[in-house]
Amino acid sequence: MRGLGNRTRFVGFTVERDPDGPLLKKDQSPPALRTPNGLIWAHEIDEFFYIPRSPQVPNYVTTWSRSMLKTIGEQYDALEQGFWDAPLYPPRVIRPWPVLKLPNDHPAQTDPPIGAIDEGCDHEHWSQMMYRLREDGYVGHFPTLSKNKIPRRCPSDPSEPCISGLRRNDAPGDTAPTLEGLPHDYLWCEHFRAQLEGKSCDDKWDLIEKTVYNMAADNVIADHIGVRFLSQGTTHSSASQPEKHVDQETADLFSTKDLPKLEENIPEAFLPDILLVHDPEQTTRHTSGAPNEPVTYRRVVYRLPQSGGVKPDENEVPQSLTDYTLPTKGSDTEERVAHLHLRKTNQLGTGHHSSVYRAPLTLPPPLSAHSPTGQVTVAAKLAFPHCTAHALLHNEARTYNAFPEHAQLHYCGYNVVPPCHYQVPVGPIVPKFYGFYLPVGEDGKFLDEFALHGKEHKTCNEDQACRVPWISPILLMEECGEPVDPEKFMDDERTECFSLMLRLHALKITQGSFYVRNVLIQPGPLSAPPSQRTLRIPSFRIIDFGRARVLAYLLTAVKETDEEKRKTERARVISDRWAAMQYEEQQAREQFLIEMFDF
Repeated sequence: MRGLGNRTRFVGFTVERDPDGPLLKKDQSPPALRTPNGLIWAHEIDEFFYIPRSPQVPNYVTTWSRSMLKTIGEQYDALEQGFWDAPLYPPRVIRPWPVLKLPNDHPAQTDPPIGAIDEGCDHEHWSQMMYRLREDGYVGHFPTLSKNKIPRRCPSDPSEPCISGLRRNDAPGDTAPTLEGLPHDYLWCEHFRAQLEGKSCDDKWDLIEKTVYNMAADNVIADHIGVRFLSQGTTHSSASQPEKHVDQETADLFSTKDLPKLEENIPEAFLPDILLVHDPEQTTRHTSGAPNEPVTYRRVVYRLPQSGGVKPDENEVPQSLTDYTLPTKGSDTEERVAHLHLRKTNQLGTGHHSSVYRAPLTLPPPLSAHSPTGQVTVAAKLAFPHCTAHALLHNEARTYNAFPEHAQLHYCGYNVVPPCHYQVPVGPIVPKFYGFYLPVGEDGKFLDEFALHGKEHKTCNEDQACRVPWISPILLMEECGEPVDPEKFMDDERTECFSLMLRLHALKITQGSFYVRNVLIQPGPLSAPPSQRTLRIPSFRIIDFGRARVLAYLLTAVKETDEEKRKTERARVISDRWAAMQYEEQQAREQFLIEMFDF
């Protein structure tokens, strides 16, 4: 057992092998429950254990999880009966406390619905669970919970298991089936209807009644077609106070007072196409003659490498705007417009090449937020007026486009991240990314001087960067707290921060500047209201990817046409990346005071 010092997370026991059991090979890990990062995962700390790879060599052990043991069967039944009394839960995404809101019947409503409160695994893993929506009220400092519930939908992907049995009733009003004269809110899906087929009338109604009972919702009626919610009212206590709302025309939209910070993903259907930046202090260095008129920006997406394609060298600037693409949308879809308000006194921090501001954001309607003005705050990153500062911000945007979604999400349970020996929570690696925006002129054409003229500054470097009059791009992301202080950490927290860097490397990405100032900490858990969070449950993020290197980009930058030379050059790129990873790992050990072996 390695549970020494002040650790609370450690592997606590060893499973005894069947003498006739198979050899557990390193490169043949059994199928099991895992998070999307592919690492060993378990829902609880005590669901990890040591297991000998060979029954004949009991001291040659490796770390396994409960679901891995189930695949080979050895000792599993005995442990489940005498030690693991909870169900074998799969991993799931833990949602942050909701600040966004959207009408429930909006066609772009998501599943889970926007505004759904995360009520924990005991509830969320329940097959007939109902999402509870946040209300616009408060009891003291605590937001009220709603009696308004929405059932989990049947997945649209037929390969996914269905555990809800319901899908939204989207039939037109004149053809929609009715229940007691009212349209169904939800219809039974084909999976549930298949369960009803072949049953007697009494058995069908028994199954329907049991399913409705398990929904644990009031005033639900059902028949063999679907369900109807007769009332979705909300009960407030006498201490409940309605959320304050103010007229945006009279409110100070630059003020961050009483605005929640955005921690949720903005649904794809509402990511802004156009960002109107209100910048009377010319923080972006725009030259508009009307200080009260917003500057127009457009969201762009960095083109990800295509197989066989050739990209500019990693150290070169983009030679044209063809390195970017506009987000795809239907021809009949209106452009989504958001408003960002910049004020210099709202600065969060400044570095060598950029400044970050806490900026109020008004989202594209009808998406709104639980705040007096309907705004949220985000972190807006702007480049200094130096050519290399613009290059770094563009590279950061390119890196954010390379992150998979799971790198920005929190999952229940724990991972073991080799070579770490101890379990760590499966928190996000990086902040949520809300888009990269370039300025456009009155004619709609981009004004991004870096893309148009950056090639002329190829010989510039960070120590000898020239000043440029370029309007800054804007990178929007989640605000994630303050820089860490490892000297105040417990051992578990050191391992958790170190594991974030290892998970980043597993994505074939290096950060390029791994210092404590680039790892942030904030109170958690983020699924709780801000007033209930504590640093005893910290949430960490790695930030600042201006110097990051993404292997996919590096490999596609190889320009050799001769096959042998191309192989040699690609091998050099991979070797250089490996050396960069080793250097960054050593840097992280020093920054986070990580011991050489016990981590």
